[in-house]
Amino acid sequence: MSNAPTVTVVIPLYNKGLHIDRALHAALTQTVQVNEVIIVDDASTDDGIARVRKWQDPRIRIIERNEPGPGGYAARNAGIEAASSEWIAFLDADDSWRPFAIEEIHRLARQADEKVGSLFMAYDRDYGDQIVPMPSFAKIIPQGIRRFDFNSFVRAWLDVGHSPMWTSAVAARRSTLIKAGLFPAGRCKRGGDKDLWLRLLWTADAIASARSTASYHRDSINMVTKTISMNHYPFLCKTMKDLLPTGDVAQDRLIRQLINLEIFTSAKEAYRNEGRIVSAVYEGFDWRLDLGRFAQIYAMRNLPKKAFSMLRTLKSMAGARS
Repeated sequence: MSNAPTVTVVIPLYNKGLHIDRALHAALTQTVQVNEVIIVDDASTDDGIARVRKWQDPRIRIIERNEPGPGGYAARNAGIEAASSEWIAFLDADDSWRPFAIEEIHRLARQADEKVGSLFMAYDRDYGDQIVPMPSFAKIIPQGIRRFDFNSFVRAWLDVGHSPMWTSAVAARRSTLIKAGLFPAGRCKRGGDKDLWLRLLWTADAIASARSTASYHRDSINMVTKTISMNHYPFLCKTMKDLLPTGDVAQDRLIRQLINLEIFTSAKEAYRNEGRIVSAVYEGFDWRLDLGRFAQIYAMRNLPKKAFSMLRTLKSMAGARS
């Protein structure tokens, strides 16, 4: 159909040779065909790019970079800039799609007016021996499809405790991605995807679907989330602080609440993985909005990990008795 949305799939590749065939198969065997697949190789040292070259499909384009970029942000940006389609769908090399993922993107894109810049879908977590759906989508998208502006997106984020958008279940207009500033290449090693999702919603609305189109494979090799520390002030919080004040008291409160949530999330992960948190992690936490989380951060900062775990156990036991 001449009025069908055009979709480019961007896949960053860095030492994911073990998984890239699965990702390519998912992208190239959709019920509705993609227009092109751009593989951006980030100076891999394994056989990943050789595996890509074995695929004899004219829709595949390869971009080779000279050095790896943390988080794949520079690689995704290169793919966005080279894309020829209106819509960019992201798929990480170690994730996979359902066969109808592009079909769902087409369905949502046809409902997107000029004020909509991004689309996102539900997904599940694949642990190898178990697939676990993300329960949050039933909560924030009870009717199957929902339109979000910036404020409702932040409220949904606060309601479920994490970003509603996840990279391999997101598509966005190329023009909106560029207007929003693309991924923060060279400015952070983790959290840059969430930072872009927030800026996308600041720039334009989003349409979301509760239909699960992708799998986040938790048994993948060389995962950024397993190798890079969170013991630092979250990059996303810097972006949110720059938005303040907005001139809207209610919106300012939402942004400050989200800053608190992201600081708390980073502190928990740093404490769990390293047994300590540095003071820079929680700078700017507004204790007046969330005294309970502030108390937990204070405890993590000052108690050994074992003592903190015992404290949480005692608190849970007390709650069960009441």
